[in-house]
Amino acid sequence: MTLAQQFTINRLLKSATLMTPVILSALMLGCTSSTDNRAGTDAPLPFVFRKLELEQKKSSGDIDWKLSSPEARYELSRRLVRAKQPIGILYNKNKPSFKIRAEFAVVINDGEQIILEGDVQLQQINGQKLLVKGEILRWIPELSRLVMEEKPRAFDARSRITATIAILQQDTNDLTLNGPVQLDRWQDKLALTMKPDTVIRTGKALWNLENGALKADGPVLGQRRDQEGVVLEQLEGRELIGNTQKGVITVKSPVTVTMPRSKGLLLAKDTSWNFRQQTLRSNDSFEGLINEIQINGERFSAELDQNTVIIPEGCRIKQPGERLRARKCRWNWQTDEVLATGNVRVERDDNNQITEAQTLRGSVGEKGSLSFSAPGNKVRSELTIEEKTNRQDQSEERSQAPVLF
Repeated sequence: MTLAQQFTINRLLKSATLMTPVILSALMLGCTSSTDNRAGTDAPLPFVFRKLELEQKKSSGDIDWKLSSPEARYELSRRLVRAKQPIGILYNKNKPSFKIRAEFAVVINDGEQIILEGDVQLQQINGQKLLVKGEILRWIPELSRLVMEEKPRAFDARSRITATIAILQQDTNDLTLNGPVQLDRWQDKLALTMKPDTVIRTGKALWNLENGALKADGPVLGQRRDQEGVVLEQLEGRELIGNTQKGVITVKSPVTVTMPRSKGLLLAKDTSWNFRQQTLRSNDSFEGLINEIQINGERFSAELDQNTVIIPEGCRIKQPGERLRARKCRWNWQTDEVLATGNVRVERDDNNQITEAQTLRGSVGEKGSLSFSAPGNKVRSELTIEEKTNRQDQSEERSQAPVLF
């Protein structure tokens, strides 16, 4: 390379630096002028660098990002850099926030846009240390926006999220996931060789990687599964909000919870799902169904690991010919056992029978009906027995007085 060529390159590099906030630092491995072009064209061959480092700063002087590569080619006429095995660092408030790796990178117009390709990895350095993978990442530094295309996948210690497109807003740490979005979660730790314990599908989702806030469009479908992938419980709703750091999401009304194995169903309003404790809760009135049995209450909580729904207030159970009211009820949808406590009152149409007790135990039979008993508990029952009157007797007889026992 002649001194004139070296001066020209340095001048162009300096000019590019002044036009954009990108700083280029490189060690020259070789260069070729237009006279060396064997193809006989006027376009010069790209310059090859043994090491390339790019750095961009904000107008305030804070570091915005850095990008380095062990080998790169720079096309001066197009202001284009092609780099191999690039590694990038994103900064937030002058502190590293994300690390980027890929097989190839193309830096367009001295940093106006950067395209990374081939096994792209975007690793969060702090916080939840989320890892986002994909095949193509389009990075627009001026907008602080990174768009992951081609099957983006996000991983943390227990979860995997897949979407069609993932967009990270670097300055706010907001990750937008374009749907359909699916969250797979393992109870103990991430284990891709095993089926997930929990699966949630939503529409477009917005997830803040700094504070864990999550909001997703519907329809929402959540499932808890066993090790064979069989659905144990399923939850459907309109949309969801929540926080992944707290491990809780709230599915917005109307909400449907089903237990396929026991043919159980809950129709509820806003319902919260705690992943860590595996519980469902709703502070609004709801309706439950077990075959022909109707269950109502002011609110409910479900312990999924125990296959149990607790109605802590205003429990009402209704089936053909029978109605029950109690302060509290507990229903195990695996064993079909029901426990009613607190001022329990059962009304039966047959003989206008009324039974009162503090505790009654019941179970769902093979025909889908619920029968109660009170072993070892004091029970007060009242019934009316009506005698048939003689047709020839014109006088009407009143039924006997209620019998108490």
